[in-house]
Amino acid sequence: MLPVPDEALSTRKLEILAEARKLFSRKGYEAASMRDLAEALGIKPASLYSHYDSKEEILWEIAQRCAHEFHEAVLPAAAGSEPPAERLDRMIRAHIEVVIRNQDASVIFFREWRHLHEPHRSEYAASIAAYEQAFESVLREGMGAGIFRPAPLRLNTHMLLSSLNWVHRWYRPDGAMQVPEIQDHLSKLLLNGLRIP
Repeated sequence: MLPVPDEALSTRKLEILAEARKLFSRKGYEAASMRDLAEALGIKPASLYSHYDSKEEILWEIAQRCAHEFHEAVLPAAAGSEPPAERLDRMIRAHIEVVIRNQDASVIFFREWRHLHEPHRSEYAASIAAYEQAFESVLREGMGAGIFRPAPLRLNTHMLLSSLNWVHRWYRPDGAMQVPEIQDHLSKLLLNGLRIP
């Protein structure tokens, strides 16, 4: 599932995607209309349809781009040769960085993609499952090595990702904590909870 690269898209398409990310994040995909998007862009609704055939096509484009960024940042760390705890630390930090860099699109990666219709919905669900499997695999390896405490894998994977995904709801660029501090704090907190004392 590879998105169309930026250089292959027109300036107007990139503007539409950027504004749609904000709109879908703020209002939710279902509540946002093509008219809302056109108004935010300062163009007529008919002009949107010369670039995208439907609102769902825009959602699909944004979803693909967001998923690709998470995969590109996190999966190489999962496939590394370091001990499981070190790899998981890198994965946690990479995930947080992508969430913060794409704060307005993260809600699409986490939730709004469910409005996609087939076959895109199943394709995207498989992409999410593969991403979660990368975390689950490292957790399993750590448990097998006696580094992480025994626990249901799916429970630990969901606990870990839920904690990381919540960052997009509360992070503010002008907040008290900068990105490296958030990465340090959350990684230590989560890894300490997983490790066998």
